[in-house]
Amino acid sequence: MEAAAVRPGRAPSPAIDVDRFLADPSECFGQSLTRLMSMTPETVAALQLAGLKRRFAGFRTALPMLQRLADSQGIDAIEQLDDVLPLLFDHSTYKSYPASLLEKQRFTALTAWLGKLTAVDLSGVDASQCQSIDQWLQLLRTETPLSICHTSGTTGTLSFLPWSKREWRVMTGQFTMLFFRRFGEDGPSLRLPLNVPCVYPFFRHGGMAHTLVNDHFAEFVAGGEERFHAAYPGWLSSDLLLLAARRRAAAARGELDSFKASPELEARREEFEAQQRDMPRHIAAFSDMVLSKLAGQRIFMTATSNLLYGMAERGLKDGARKLFHPSSVIVTGGGGKGMVLPDDWQTPVKEFFGADRINLGYGMSEMCAPFASCELGHYHVNPWIIPYMLDPDTNTPLPRSGTVSGRFAFYDLMPDTRWGGFITGDEVTMTWEDQPCACGRSAPYLHSGITRLSQKAKHADGEEKLSCGSTAGAYEEALDFLNDGTA
Repeated sequence: MEAAAVRPGRAPSPAIDVDRFLADPSECFGQSLTRLMSMTPETVAALQLAGLKRRFAGFRTALPMLQRLADSQGIDAIEQLDDVLPLLFDHSTYKSYPASLLEKQRFTALTAWLGKLTAVDLSGVDASQCQSIDQWLQLLRTETPLSICHTSGTTGTLSFLPWSKREWRVMTGQFTMLFFRRFGEDGPSLRLPLNVPCVYPFFRHGGMAHTLVNDHFAEFVAGGEERFHAAYPGWLSSDLLLLAARRRAAAARGELDSFKASPELEARREEFEAQQRDMPRHIAAFSDMVLSKLAGQRIFMTATSNLLYGMAERGLKDGARKLFHPSSVIVTGGGGKGMVLPDDWQTPVKEFFGADRINLGYGMSEMCAPFASCELGHYHVNPWIIPYMLDPDTNTPLPRSGTVSGRFAFYDLMPDTRWGGFITGDEVTMTWEDQPCACGRSAPYLHSGITRLSQKAKHADGEEKLSCGSTAGAYEEALDFLNDGTA
């Protein structure tokens, strides 16, 4: 199929089974990025509305937080895409637990809080013996279908996202389709595992999304742990991440002198110090392995843009060039978000690593699989994501046509154990399907230059102006319900 020939207004796409689409979009489309991104806008809208109706009907009484919010808004059914706007969660939802639950290791109460945000029954989980976040996360991974991820904690607390193990596996399937396929150049269906060595210049394990997904990259991309190569083989401690975030917050308040670590973290001081001492040895062994064992091979690597650029700068100064095969798949975060890199940062990265292209993606922990950038630098919205553009001050919906700037929100149809509606803190510019990208994809797209609204508009108290699409009162009542009995 010629990519440029696919345009809105052509004959409608063949009927697509909604249940198959919700279960695994990549399998539904035969792992064809071209077919996925060539649906007519009418087909996508019908598919999204049918999927949204199914998700709301399934979650309406299964998710206590959603049920509380829907009851307060009097919403019993979804008839059109905008009907879900009052039910989108905002950034505070997944970190709305009292801070004392972590400070005092009250993981039984934290489990009860989390249980209101997932359809997975957590009532039988005994977290009373957990003394750290690391232990709590491992308990949930061992005894439930969940594999919880958390954010980096830059605000001084962690958001906990109730992903299921199945959702991680399905996300990995979408990821391979998005970045191992090229639009308009589909060949035979991808066969997982791909048996492509994975290079990851960070910790092998951890509670953040980009470390948790390593388990699935090792299985479905590398085809085995022996072909997954991480710079540090151990765990990135979630407790240590939170400690670092709280130290930064205390320093910003001028309270660093009075800041103290908990006794539990003090007891692990030797563990953390040993990990720090071993880092130079691990990074040296990692570098030697990359140069000797993987040189010239096709590899898969994910890393942040600034990390890739830093590695390339150092490597080029040492005379290293074209490390891997040109067909290597290197994926990095897009959208900027405060990172300042030179305009031509991809040039030295490609020269050092040897890949013929750098794949950019826009995503977040709350989203199943990022938006892949096309050759024109546009982040095309995956069809299982229902995008919304909101007025940054009022959160009222903006037109679903033309090119619009505002707060980005979405409903992700892929999760089947948690609510997929989320209002981000990102200000974006999006072009809808009525003005299709010249790359040939029919999906709407985000422009580069994505920024955080917290950098632009704040309340007098310094907090970001972010609220749910519902009335403030209804959402505050729902948060009260979420934390009932946990204080």
